[in-house]
Amino acid sequence: MSETAPPPADGRSAWASLRAREFPGARINLNAGTLGTPARSVRAAVRGFWAGGLRAWPIGQYQRGRAELRRVHALAGALWGPTPVAVTGGASEAMTRLSLALRARLAPGPLRVLTSGHEHAGGLRGFLRLPGCEVHHAPDDALADPTALAALVDALRPDVLLLSQITYTTGQVLPVSRHVAAARAVRPGLWAIVDAAQALGLVPPALAGADAVVASGHKWLFGPPGSGLVWLSERARVELAAGAAGEPLDPESPCAAFERAGGHDFSVHAGLAAALALHAALGPAAVLARSRARAAWFAAGLHARLCDRGIDHAFFDPTTGALGRDPPPAERLLGAVHVQFPALDPYPAYAALDAAGIHLKCIKDTRPTGARLALLRACLPCYESRGRLGRALDRIAAALAGAP
Repeated sequence: MSETAPPPADGRSAWASLRAREFPGARINLNAGTLGTPARSVRAAVRGFWAGGLRAWPIGQYQRGRAELRRVHALAGALWGPTPVAVTGGASEAMTRLSLALRARLAPGPLRVLTSGHEHAGGLRGFLRLPGCEVHHAPDDALADPTALAALVDALRPDVLLLSQITYTTGQVLPVSRHVAAARAVRPGLWAIVDAAQALGLVPPALAGADAVVASGHKWLFGPPGSGLVWLSERARVELAAGAAGEPLDPESPCAAFERAGGHDFSVHAGLAAALALHAALGPAAVLARSRARAAWFAAGLHARLCDRGIDHAFFDPTTGALGRDPPPAERLLGAVHVQFPALDPYPAYAALDAAGIHLKCIKDTRPTGARLALLRACLPCYESRGRLGRALDRIAAALAGAP
């Protein structure tokens, strides 16, 4: 069996084999939405890139880097279709480039952006810092309703629509392709950007109608830190490419102007190619089914433990974004569980768990829409076992109850 071959069957021993082969560490990383654990084959590919004295051979670095870059293009195409894709840094870096390119394209007038109240700073902050840029937030009740969002577009006349495919705050799955179609019906020239950072590796990127779909390779794909992908429409490839500096690594790439140029760490391309190969070998449908089942099992176990301890909590529903006392059913979950604590600050528990080798995401913030968030997010990777997760659940419940 090759290092990235899938387990022979979708059973308990098969997934245990995957964990032993690719993710053998003792730490329990349930913060894949920030930085997933790089698979062992990914780390091996990064190390192997430098074999043969490549660090002292500049031309060799460019040649091998170009080959790995083309391999990423091919693997991404096989997984998600023929839409041209740029191999970039992480989502925040790519969004910086896109925001500057759109500012230059639409100058000198004001740049109006319509977005949600749940966007990650890496996606939105570039626009917030641009001079002459106005950012408007759609109310939460419009996020599941393309007709309501289109009415906002008609009223505000934005230049850019920026939405997450899955929000990092509450895990809500937005109908972004329907939003884009409805918005373009009233404003045909609208630029549409989709942040798929929380989606890629679980579900396909929402490419339909988008000018740019931005995603990370180091989250649910378990690739190397600082890796990412950006799918670009023909309009974006033509009209946002001005000002690209340096000689592209792969001049034949349709998205060459959006990829890193000049000297950089080419081994990241090898690591990302290994991550995509592993994802393809495991099978995207099998990965989603496993992560979804793990999330449902984890949410039920957390709910039971918190109820036993009398800790007030509620779960965000990925379909509606609404809070509910009971955890969502498996068919609504996409690998992550978002738990809100109305009367409890979860940060001390989060910090204690982090020190103990159990890693979650804590989000404490007041959204632009006024909603207060005090939540923990757990991302359930396909390779985790119930035994390890059960131990983590016991520690999480104890930490939230204030136990040492």
